[in-house]
Amino acid sequence: MSDTDRRRPQQFRRLSCALLTSWDLLPHIANVELLITELLTNALQHGEGPEVDVMISADDDYLHVFVRDGSPRTPDPRPLDMEAENGRGLHLVTAIADEVEVSKDGTTVHCTLALQDSAA
Repeated sequence: MSDTDRRRPQQFRRLSCALLTSWDLLPHIANVELLITELLTNALQHGEGPEVDVMISADDDYLHVFVRDGSPRTPDPRPLDMEAENGRGLHLVTAIADEVEVSKDGTTVHCTLALQDSAA
């Protein structure tokens, strides 16, 4: 991974923070930053596509995070090893998101976070 690629998760975290702040969704910033960091890093390290795209959207009930790497290789979580320095990212994603889906063509991971939980 190039130095430019290593900076991309931090750049997207800042952008997502600004976006969620403008949408008044402050309680979700930490979770979205973690989802973006893990999915984007995974896409940059393991994806085979020519570029990586991140999209965040919200409707009345859910916040949506999409990371597309253009690669038909489906993300495959490694066996969980608490001693390992890496390999826990997809486990964190599934623990934080309310739902995680991979597109049929394998190019995009879509996570949802329920918005009604933050009002409680």
